[in-house]
Amino acid sequence: MTTATPYDDDRARFSRRALARLVLCDQARGLSDAAAGLAVTRYDEFCGAGGRVSEAAAVAGHADRLVTAAVVYERERGSSWADIGRYLHLGAAAAQQRFGSAVQQWRSAFDVPYRLDEQGRKRVPQLPTAAYDPVSAIRRLDLWADVRLGFDDRHAVSGGLQPDPDGEEQEEEQGWPETVGTELDGRIRLAQRGVFLDLLSEYALHRPADRARDVVARAMQGGGEGGGGWYTYTMDGIFETLDVRLAVDGDLVSVVVAGAHSPVLRLQVATLLDAFA
Repeated sequence: MTTATPYDDDRARFSRRALARLVLCDQARGLSDAAAGLAVTRYDEFCGAGGRVSEAAAVAGHADRLVTAAVVYERERGSSWADIGRYLHLGAAAAQQRFGSAVQQWRSAFDVPYRLDEQGRKRVPQLPTAAYDPVSAIRRLDLWADVRLGFDDRHAVSGGLQPDPDGEEQEEEQGWPETVGTELDGRIRLAQRGVFLDLLSEYALHRPADRARDVVARAMQGGGEGGGGWYTYTMDGIFETLDVRLAVDGDLVSVVVAGAHSPVLRLQVATLLDAFA
């Protein structure tokens, strides 16, 4: 197994401070989603004795992880232990004693971003998922903020991750990833292409005479269209039209989906791509 991963180049384009902020964003999203479930009463009859306490305890645990992520970010942006401890009702030494190991573990993970499992076959990330694969995290978080928070801003998360005007030279030298555009892309297994297209058709409210999977399969057997073996299939939905581009690479299919303008549809497409990745 090679030491490189598909995410190394993406991660290298971010400063460590920006990645820490991205992890904090992801933890905040997770806490919000976990707490939201407790606000729903309709299914209480299916919850066993003490079940809601269990859920509340899980939310509290998530809140603790959120605080730790905030401390790591504050250390990366230069806040002192005294600055941090002030808001936790702790002295500087006590704050460092409580969170110092988490900060050290975070920084050490950049030297060894993953380890191999016991069989030596599978990579186990040492970094939090949002820092290990920042591009996917940005896509998910921008979509989540657009749908859940109601911001009229497709880059509510990524837009604020730009370096400060007086930011670190390292950030400027590395360059900064462009904000995520309207196209959504990913790679799925060839064997799952049909199911993927069927579900995408449902989300887009596309009702073709022949199933999308059959039309695409017949066309791609003929070599696709355009350069590089790409084939384009248009899904004319009731409200939106998607342009789906596909190219086969061995047992994988590269997929690009363009034209999803509503936040809900973009979130559905992104979730589908993640599910079939």
